[in-house]
Amino acid sequence: MTSDDGAPDDGAPATVRRRAPRLRRAGRRLRGGDRRVVGVDVARGLAVLGMFAAHVGVAEGSTAWLAIADGRSSVLFALVAGVSLGIVTGGARPLAGDALVHARARLLVRAVLLLALVALLDLLGTRVLLILGFYAGYFVLALPFLRWGPRRLALAAAVVAVAGPPLAYRGPELLVDCGLRTPRDGSGAVTDFLLTGHYPAVVWMAYVLAGMAIGRSDLGSARVRGWLVRGGLAATAVGYLASAWLMDRFTPESAAWYLSQAGPHHDTFFEVLGSGGFAAAVLGGCLYARRVGAWALAPLAAVGSMALTVYSLQIVAIWWWDLVGSTTNGPLLLLVLVTLVAATAWRAVLGRGPLERVLSAVARRAAPPPRTDRPAT
Repeated sequence: MTSDDGAPDDGAPATVRRRAPRLRRAGRRLRGGDRRVVGVDVARGLAVLGMFAAHVGVAEGSTAWLAIADGRSSVLFALVAGVSLGIVTGGARPLAGDALVHARARLLVRAVLLLALVALLDLLGTRVLLILGFYAGYFVLALPFLRWGPRRLALAAAVVAVAGPPLAYRGPELLVDCGLRTPRDGSGAVTDFLLTGHYPAVVWMAYVLAGMAIGRSDLGSARVRGWLVRGGLAATAVGYLASAWLMDRFTPESAAWYLSQAGPHHDTFFEVLGSGGFAAAVLGGCLYARRVGAWALAPLAAVGSMALTVYSLQIVAIWWWDLVGSTTNGPLLLLVLVTLVAATAWRAVLGRGPLERVLSAVARRAAPPPRTDRPAT
């Protein structure tokens, strides 16, 4: 049966038929379209909400499990940043020629914009240790590795995981022994970023490089998902159990004892292995989200798709209502619920998050795409 204009008529009211295309478009926006990997968005969403818990949560008594977010959520955030870098620079087939030059230029522009954003957020004076400035720096350090395949990236991550922690531990002392000084003001920003800061790149690039290796893999493969979950859980167990065993055998406060720790932000090999493995397992589990899972986890994916906006607004909320140091988890619960609802509604109606739109537009204007692509050299 057809209507007067020849279109199929299933008996539905005209208003319903008019709304159907809009609902389908909203559904496509909510799922992120064909170009986004739902599981990566979900993992990023978990990382952002985990940072909410680390910043304003109260982890004691029946809510002691919230302590799992301390440190591990930012590790997951860094790992997923690497995955995203791998995906946007070609995935399993790394970009080359003009396309690679363009990708590097856009990443540099985004890094500058992130630094500007974190400078504004820092003016609010919250007691939150902002990761976005380090995040921008990781983008820059990743530029030479954009043509590497998964095996070379995984090997590089392993080298950083082994060599980085002793550098982060002994580096400041070596500077003093050489008659130099550790940073005391903004003029030491590079040293702080690489070595002495809260997220030292000599250690944290291990997570980014590992994420890039994952982003260079086939994320739709059941084999890859299984390896991430099983390998990640195995690394978690080995990292934490080996740490506990070694700490019982070294003198407290000695260098060996310190480097055997695996707690949040200790920046040791065992923390990289344990927390990095945990992050890989979470990401692997999230990659199982398909079809029904994509709908069920759509609110988390919506948060992950606009992580920059959500993270920034969280800092503003913490500043406005002075949420750090709360004695209950009421503010955390309210912050999470409002974020999930608002992000889901925004994505369904408008798609991309507001800050993500701004960064993309500026990067597109500052580094327009090449007209032709030179052959790989």
